Amino acid sequence: MYISNLKITNYRGVKETRSINLARFSSVVGKNDAGKTIVLNAIATFLDIKSFTITQTDFNDLSKPIEFEFQFSSDSISDLLETKVKSKVKKTEGLDEFINDLIFDNSIIYKRIAYNIGKSWSEEHILINDFENSEIQGLYFKSDEEITAIVEKFGIVIPVEGKGRNSKAEKIKFIKEHFKDEPRANFWIPDDMKISSLFPEVEMFKADYGLEADTKFKTATVTEIEEYFSRVEDRLVIFKNEINAEMKKEADILKTYMQEYASNLLDIDISPNVAWKDAIKSVDVSFQFAGDDKFIPMTHKGTGYRRLFMVARFRYLAQKSKGNNIIYLIEEPETFLHPTAQQDLLNALKELSNENQVVTTTHSPVFAGATHIEGVVLCTKRTQSNYENAVEGNEREFLFKIIDELGIKPSFNLRDNHESILFVESTNDMKFYDIICRKLLDFNLIGNPKVLVLPFGGGADIDSFLNLDYFDNSGRKLFLLIDSDKQQNKQDSQHQKAQDYINRKQNAQAYVIFRSCIENYYHPRCIERVYDCELETFPNFTPEDNVKTLIKNIVSEKGLGYKNIREKNNFKIFENMTVEEWQEVVEEELLDFLVLLK
Repeated sequence: MYISNLKITNYRGVKETRSINLARFSSVVGKNDAGKTIVLNAIATFLDIKSFTITQTDFNDLSKPIEFEFQFSSDSISDLLETKVKSKVKKTEGLDEFINDLIFDNSIIYKRIAYNIGKSWSEEHILINDFENSEIQGLYFKSDEEITAIVEKFGIVIPVEGKGRNSKAEKIKFIKEHFKDEPRANFWIPDDMKISSLFPEVEMFKADYGLEADTKFKTATVTEIEEYFSRVEDRLVIFKNEINAEMKKEADILKTYMQEYASNLLDIDISPNVAWKDAIKSVDVSFQFAGDDKFIPMTHKGTGYRRLFMVARFRYLAQKSKGNNIIYLIEEPETFLHPTAQQDLLNALKELSNENQVVTTTHSPVFAGATHIEGVVLCTKRTQSNYENAVEGNEREFLFKIIDELGIKPSFNLRDNHESILFVESTNDMKFYDIICRKLLDFNLIGNPKVLVLPFGGGADIDSFLNLDYFDNSGRKLFLLIDSDKQQNKQDSQHQKAQDYINRKQNAQAYVIFRSCIENYYHPRCIERVYDCELETFPNFTPEDNVKTLIKNIVSEKGLGYKNIREKNNFKIFENMTVEEWQEVVEEELLDFLVLLK
């Protein structure tokens, strides 16, 4: 579940309601003090008001309430609601109709209102589609007597199935069927079902604090240790029994002493309350770099190193898939980071966003340029903070606004000895094609003085528009290499994209790879060899397979999780594939295309 839209009213620099669309990975861009951080703080407060309390300064106008309206989306929203709603009732017949009334385009819409400062909400409501007629409105919240009265008044036939009476929800199902042509509208209702418990957790990372202050790293790590104690509870029983035995000895000695004063005392029992999860109160992080005589606490290192640790931490979270259903809010992630490290952090965050949601504020062209256009939010300020998303038909105009706002210029300078420019979708694609060139074609792609390789982000990303237009008149040969995305049935649109590129450019060629994406080129025997698995553990992957999901399922089914087999962008596999294995999976047409760059 992720936030696809939020509306903010009377909060900080926002006076009147402002609507903001978000994607799985979003970047909020704009000048300083325009109101970028307002978005992050609004999300943090909405999801965790106890940690991100409403204060007096949060009210733009103290005479009016703060209102947040959030839209949460998920492909499995119906299943999520079903688990929550059906756990609250005994009979579930007819509840599917109630759940459907709460869903709007695979989303639920929820409102929270604060009239006063504090750590709790004054009102919480969820949106429902219901009858306009007040007599039959709010059926699920009427008493059994009221439902029976409606049935009798309108002569609605309720078939009785099985033993006993029909459930209230089942009666409502037939009432709704009877009034199916009655006008309906959307209404806010109290969240009596506690659907808010389905909302994601939230982690906030501020730009102006040290890592230990703004990442909950210690809290998260202690949580992992608690989970470890839970997993090894059987082994810990041995220690607990030894502790109890020692306490028994002490109790017996104390009994003999105390019986001298209280002869009627029979026994003493000392039972320690052993809570292993409380054994670790905090976790300290230290580094030892070349030239250091000892480990240096992270707090004594520069902020740049602490931010690099954050990069590593996010990569770890993404690989472990820990924190499913968490929204990560990151303020200016580029702060204190060299541009190369920015790219590393970006890759980690995008991987994290595969299963969670990541929202950043940024001044960095690296981050803004790699965010899909649907996830970019432009923040400006006049009389109040304003937010703008791309809408269908104005994407190009919106992109140039972003470019003007950030002052983005292409991050690669042309040098006269580059004869060709190759556009690929990502830095991982660039590394993948370089391995093929080295192993099968006997030349380097990366670092080749004749070829400039540019990752452009793919699709409608900012860099794809910017760089392709910028290099249009460079006089060099232009090459475009993109995935077929067959697993998503997008191969036709990808081929059309390649053809449009050729038609639009002079001296340009394009190729769409035969397999869906680079993971489809894994050779199964190499996976088994690298990770010491039994032969035939993994199948030969077809061009259309969702390889990442297949590997994940096989690892789960066969209990191979301890081997840490990375299913996405696994260059350990690619680097260890033999020439023969590469020849089995790579199509000749791709090799012919790459040879043109030699």
